[in-house]
Amino acid sequence: MKKNLIINFHVVENAQWFETLIVYLKSKYQMVPISHFDNAENYNKKNSLCNITFDDGDRTVYDVVFPILKKHNVPATIFVSPRSMVEKFNFWFQEIKGYDENQMLDILIQELNLSNQDKTTLNYASLLKTLSLEKINKIISTYQKETNTPPKEFRNMDLMQIQELQNSGLITVGAHTLYHPILKNETDERANEEISKSITELSELLGKKIEYFAYPNGTPNLDFDIREITYLKNNNIKIAVSTEPKFIDKSVDKMAFPRIGITKGSLRFIKLRLFLGPKYHILKSLIRKSEQSQRNVR
Repeated sequence: MKKNLIINFHVVENAQWFETLIVYLKSKYQMVPISHFDNAENYNKKNSLCNITFDDGDRTVYDVVFPILKKHNVPATIFVSPRSMVEKFNFWFQEIKGYDENQMLDILIQELNLSNQDKTTLNYASLLKTLSLEKINKIISTYQKETNTPPKEFRNMDLMQIQELQNSGLITVGAHTLYHPILKNETDERANEEISKSITELSELLGKKIEYFAYPNGTPNLDFDIREITYLKNNNIKIAVSTEPKFIDKSVDKMAFPRIGITKGSLRFIKLRLFLGPKYHILKSLIRKSEQSQRNVR
């Protein structure tokens, strides 16, 4: 049975693992640029189509991923922030990596008035995703002051590296907001600015029209909805990608393209993950709480 799909990555540190996966994907799919999905007629072709994407612009995409993509001539899409590559700051979720969970929960419980909640049931990263970026930054600042924790070193690609990837002819660059807020948590003005300015600024920096966009976090209705879709249409975006784990067919909304996320695992596990598609997440939800349920404690 033919299955068209987009696979999403964030950080790739193991070159051997990634190359093994690329070799496997090439044996099963026609590896295509994301523009191939603009035309629904391409879905009727004999081979299953696959595009791989990378969100955020982590430096490992340049150091680890890019040499392997060139070696195997595999196209890919990266979604980045123009502000991050120029101003060289980490996104909030990169900054909190490794923070003490109990300390973060104490700050959040106080800030969000959650003293009636069982602390052992709370997940601080999920709670942060219910907040505006302004509130998230306030909580991070409080943690850094209370624990004497300095900001982390910049971990994403800079402008020259992004330009090199684009000029290779293999990499399509798309926008991913300015500061990576959960868009649905922001005001109309802020959400529109995050979308519109990320597209125009990235286009100016790269000297090329930006036609693709990735929603931060990317769960439909939880992280974005019709408001964000309208803003993207106003900016002439052709395809916007979510993190809904489904296959792609003609019925898919181009402003909410699904992607199957992969972070780690043996090749055997990944084969199963790709075979099951959305069924994998149904099985997973039976074992552990979904992010949506963790965020609903507020």
